[in-house]
Amino acid sequence: MRRAALCLALLVAACGYQAGLDLRDEGVRRVAVRVVGNETFRQRLEIPLTRELQEALVVHSNVVPASVAEADAVLEVDIADVRNRTLVQGAQVPIREGALEFALDARLVATDGGRVLRDRRILERAEFRVPVGENLDSATREAVRDLARKIVLSLEADF
Repeated sequence: MRRAALCLALLVAACGYQAGLDLRDEGVRRVAVRVVGNETFRQRLEIPLTRELQEALVVHSNVVPASVAEADAVLEVDIADVRNRTLVQGAQVPIREGALEFALDARLVATDGGRVLRDRRILERAEFRVPVGENLDSATREAVRDLARKIVLSLEADF
């Protein structure tokens, strides 16, 4: 049984599969994250999303976070749209179940000339249920965490 597991592990390792972001073929080893822009009326999303993006780069990619001066590329993200949705109307509580829907634009721009390496539209939806203690704030935190992960993973060429 152990021998079969070892053979499987060696086979997977030998096939060239690689998890996570790898922009090294394009000369990108260090990435800076600009503070997220926000074109909506919903405020206070920029800093939490910027922090989550910096953490997601470390966890989900093979690039090294860097300052703009030291980076090979800069990740630029703009929040294009945020919408509240009522899913279930309540009697005592106006909203029993709701959702937040986000649309973001993410670009990875090379620092040597401004060439756009990646340009993606990222969508996310986070639902909340008031009867189980969830609310708009918990849905926002969940969406920000999920958006950061999606943005970093979307930088892969085949995403």
